[in-house]
Amino acid sequence: MSQRYPALNMVASLLFLFQGEPDNTTRLIAIAGIMLSIVFGIIIYALSDFFRYIMDIENNTHPKANTIPPST
Repeated sequence: MSQRYPALNMVASLLFLFQGEPDNTTRLIAIAGIMLSIVFGIIIYALSDFFRYIMDIENNTHPKANTIPPST
């Protein structure tokens, strides 16, 4: 039987693993998850700026159409 939302099922299963009193391992996993999320967020933000930079270079160096008048 296939499930309609496999990602939600996986997240729900992981949440049920951490029920009860948090121990050191659970706290370590939570802190590591937060730190990795921040790092990946910064990387994604930097990549978006890099792609905009590349697009600006392309727009500034792309030859313009009809810049030289045709000779008659």
